[in-house]
Formats: sequence, structure tokens, C-alpha cells
Amino acid sequence: MSEHPVSVSADGFESWNDAVRRAERGETVAVIAHGEHVADVVPSGELARLRETIEVLADPEARRALEDTDDVLEGTDAIRALLAERAEREGR
Repeated sequence: MSEHPVSVSADGFESWNDAVRRAERGETVAVIAHGEHVADVVPSGELARLRETIEVLADPEARRALEDTDDVLEGTDAIRALLAERAEREGR
């Protein structure tokens, strides 16, 4: 999403062209009608990711699988610590 809020008027043709150009660059653009935020123009790749997320979260079995996963380790120190812990458990 853009760092600066961007919006288009629901009845302004030129602003729609601008919204399309911004969406092509990966920005989400708010659509304002009669002073109300009524919709968003979202890049299609982002929309596909959102739909996939909704699909996963709507599936109870998929949610359980996500909840049962172990924490993700990041960084070489965390991985080294995990390997050392495993080696100690296995008596190496």
C-alpha cells in the first residue's frame, strides 16, 4: 500500500486513469464517492494473495495445521543453537 493515501473520485475519468497507473505500480488506491470511502483499487497480485489467505483461513483443517507448526527460526545464531541442542539431546 502507498505510504501516502491516494484516492480517486467515483465520477472522475482522469482520476481512474491515475488509479490504474498507480495499481500497475503496486499501490492500493481508495475510491471515494460522495465523501465516503466505498472501495479500493487493488493490484491483481495483491488481490490473489488476499483471496488465498481468506481461503486458507476459512478452512478449519488448514488453520489447525498452521496453529500446530513450530516457531520459525531466523538467523544463523538461532539455527546454530537449535543444532547444538539437537546434538546434545542425541549425545553427540
